[in-house]
Amino acid sequence: MNEMGGFMITRVIYELTKLEIADIIKAQGGKMNISEIAKVTGTDEDKLNRFLRFATSKGIFRVHDDGIYANNSQSLILCKDHPNTIHNAILLYEAVEYPSAVKYLAYNLKLQTDNKKEQMTPFAKAHNGIELFEWISLPENKERQEIFNKAMVEQDNATDNGLYQDYDWSQYCNTKFVDVAGGIGGFLSQLMTRYPTMKGVLYELPKVIEMSEQTWSTNHKQLLNRVQFVRGDFFINPPPPADIYFLRSILHNWPDEQAIKILKTVRSAIHLNNASSEMTSYFKPKLLIVDRVIYDESPSHVYQLDLMMMCMCNGKERTKSEMEKLLDKSGWKFIKITSCRGGFSVIEADPL
Repeated sequence: MNEMGGFMITRVIYELTKLEIADIIKAQGGKMNISEIAKVTGTDEDKLNRFLRFATSKGIFRVHDDGIYANNSQSLILCKDHPNTIHNAILLYEAVEYPSAVKYLAYNLKLQTDNKKEQMTPFAKAHNGIELFEWISLPENKERQEIFNKAMVEQDNATDNGLYQDYDWSQYCNTKFVDVAGGIGGFLSQLMTRYPTMKGVLYELPKVIEMSEQTWSTNHKQLLNRVQFVRGDFFINPPPPADIYFLRSILHNWPDEQAIKILKTVRSAIHLNNASSEMTSYFKPKLLIVDRVIYDESPSHVYQLDLMMMCMCNGKERTKSEMEKLLDKSGWKFIKITSCRGGFSVIEADPL
């Protein structure tokens, strides 16, 4: 029953990250006395010491007998400049007001009715009926949205190595590759850098494309002659003609009905291929889905993430069988699945 106090370590990690304790200790050579840390952060020394003492008991930071705290591998990833940082991913905990949504976790546990209020997610219940993706886009939540976007990049970076090493992306080196709802295109830019003959398309909402164009103009100038930025909505507009249609960490954000609608919209793009003069490739169009897949031996954090998706946006992590059913109902045929380190799987599907 020790897990009943799990909320406490979550909050402590958040507060220590917000105070940038790991960054401060790193800047001072990796070790600092508690009194010095308290002085720099403007916090109460005794209370801060108790925060850090609890964190060290969970394997985050190290403490010496003389009250000197030091970073370890678990605290270093809280640093903003760490290559695998989760700094913003931790701040996201409060940025999207996760605790207030969890309060209503069981809200949609009861059988759904036609009453719109009873179909709301726990997040919407906690936010006056406004769902997560609408709420995070409100003008007054601009800073929260920036944290959200950075957190998504961090989470992608943490799993990229497994995806790159455990799946053969080279087979698509000569294709036109569409990243559907790919954010600012971090994964796409890395693929295009690895494979100089690959052409890329970033398909996103208009406001995201605006940010993406700025990012690529600054960080990926050498790729601009091979990439297109296309504005669209995957519930309404099919992406442009291509060889590969790529959905990464998208379907788990949505319940089955909306997930099927997304897949159908992407499937409708195949009809455009035959009519497009741009398509000169002989590569048979294919769908690639990267998502967490629930297996019998999945670790507990996958089930925790599944509940979080239910709470925040009525999404879900799916089993292989559930994925196959989604594909079958949306005009796709499941081909195979490849499990990768980092917890993600690559699902391949062909158009029916």
